[in-house]
Amino acid sequence: MGYWKVRLFALVVIAIAAVMFYFSWQQLINEGQYSMKMAIFTPVIAVFGVFLLFFPQKIGRPETTLDKLLNLLVFGVGLAAGFYNWYLMDPHYFDSLLALFS
Repeated sequence: MGYWKVRLFALVVIAIAAVMFYFSWQQLINEGQYSMKMAIFTPVIAVFGVFLLFFPQKIGRPETTLDKLLNLLVFGVGLAAGFYNWYLMDPHYFDSLLALFS
């Protein structure tokens, strides 16, 4: 019951990620260009916010090995979502990258 500040912070983080996500897609649609860093790391921020929303007691420095692995897993899921977002924004980049290895 005492985690309302952390949950409020998580909602703010999710809202910021949503604005960044919207901005990056609008920039791509209107200008034809995008920020690669924003495309990759915006989903990481969103996944972090959702994680904090559901597990507010996990905020702060991880103390146990299980907490450290959980943080790495959350970061990995966010990074995978970020790379998928990047792929959706610029699939031709990945086509040329795959051509290098074939």
